[in-house]
Amino acid sequence: MLSWPLATVAIAVVLLALFLFYLETAVSMAAIWWRSATFAHGMLIFPVSGYMIWARRWQLQQLQPHPRPLAAFFILLLSGGWLLARIADVLFVEQLLLVAMIPVVVWGLLGKRVVRALAFPLVYLVFAVPFGEFLIPPLQDFTAAFAVKSLQFGGVPVYWEGRYISIPSGDFLVAEACSGLRYLITSVVLGTLYAYLTYSSYGRRAAFIVASVIVPIIANGIRAYGVIMLAYLSNMKLATGVDHVVYGWIFFGVVMSLLFWLGSFWREDKCPGNRASLSRQSGGIVAQQAPRAKKLGVTTIILILVAGAGPASGIWFKGQASKTDCSVSMPKEQPVWSGSSVPTSMWEPDYSQADQIVRRLYSFPDDSAVQLLIIYYQQEHQGAELISSQNRLYDDQIWRWMEDNRRSLSLGDDHLQVHETVIRSPNTLRVIWHWYDIAGQRTASPIKAKFLEAWAHLTKQPSGSTLIAVAADSGKPEQARALLLKFLNEMPAVSTSGAMLACQSVSERT
Repeated sequence: MLSWPLATVAIAVVLLALFLFYLETAVSMAAIWWRSATFAHGMLIFPVSGYMIWARRWQLQQLQPHPRPLAAFFILLLSGGWLLARIADVLFVEQLLLVAMIPVVVWGLLGKRVVRALAFPLVYLVFAVPFGEFLIPPLQDFTAAFAVKSLQFGGVPVYWEGRYISIPSGDFLVAEACSGLRYLITSVVLGTLYAYLTYSSYGRRAAFIVASVIVPIIANGIRAYGVIMLAYLSNMKLATGVDHVVYGWIFFGVVMSLLFWLGSFWREDKCPGNRASLSRQSGGIVAQQAPRAKKLGVTTIILILVAGAGPASGIWFKGQASKTDCSVSMPKEQPVWSGSSVPTSMWEPDYSQADQIVRRLYSFPDDSAVQLLIIYYQQEHQGAELISSQNRLYDDQIWRWMEDNRRSLSLGDDHLQVHETVIRSPNTLRVIWHWYDIAGQRTASPIKAKFLEAWAHLTKQPSGSTLIAVAADSGKPEQARALLLKFLNEMPAVSTSGAMLACQSVSERT
């Protein structure tokens, strides 16, 4: 019979191999836990999952490990997906696929009965992956709207512009830190664990998890309203500095305690995880014939080999890298569009380690003007990439965000999808249209652009990644949009894929 000590050693060996193969991805995940207060909970996920597995050791002793070599196929798929994410520099997907390999390894070495018994501790590992930053803008918008409507309901005079809220006593900004993402993530992580430990029916578990999503979002809106109201009533003497952060965490702690207290009224003491029910579920398993230790050894070796396929291929692709010499050439001025000068006023984009950032100003006879911006990355790597949550298209210390839209433009026989951003400074309103050009393919979607980048790397296309943006100032957004559309129609080179990028590539093995 296959012993548990032998199976445990096999699991440890494969997980160690995963850690070594994907060391950079694992370290990047730990680095985010360490530096980000939003994702600091990730440091506790593996210990909590490990404790839950240890707490079920008596049940596992009643089960016999049953290796499943088929798991190697799924590990190969996950490793291939990791390679694509690596090529496209999508760190979140790299981390998610690495964590997803762990349950597959357990299934491959121990079998489906063991995985079924450890389903929750294994699935809970997904919370170790730092994700959720994409929720910040909609959470900011909801918080601002909730606070404004509450203030209006209470009769407080309020002026609302984007994420800026003004009352007679002062001005407030619903910044990223005020979005409530930390509260939301903490609530979901704790709420999911609480639901699993407190309830046995899937309906009650799902209901409590949904509540742990909704409650912190609404609570953060109430918190923002309370901060502004307290500042209003105290004539900006209270809740305007670090104290409003302290109030926020105290308020969140009270809300979560209340949520768990209310949830306890529907607790179910007889859970499927108790000793009696698990014994009935596993009855007769001990008597089954255990697979040979040889099968476990072969499966262990196969899993290690296929797990290393992605990193090994990544090294090969890096060795086959293309050396490309590219230069951005701005379109020449047209009879009605003169200038092609460097603008004195810009929206100050912040893109880390870009290879080229080029700005030009094109003027129209009626003194209106359009600014053209091109940001080009020739060889991307982690920390120096076109599409990243760290990049900023404008300086939010100068400009106020108003709105974001997606627009489809008709340019003669051509169609162009652009992402529109409307911003305002103390002096003007600016409309920005931007899109990506990845190896001659245009898109306004950052997700599609990432896929195009991965494909361009795989097919050795040398032209790199480009962001193209045009901007116009006006008193009204409609006037700025009309000017931008006129510019793109009369300057076709701006919207023609690859027209402003000249590249010479020399492939060589490094």
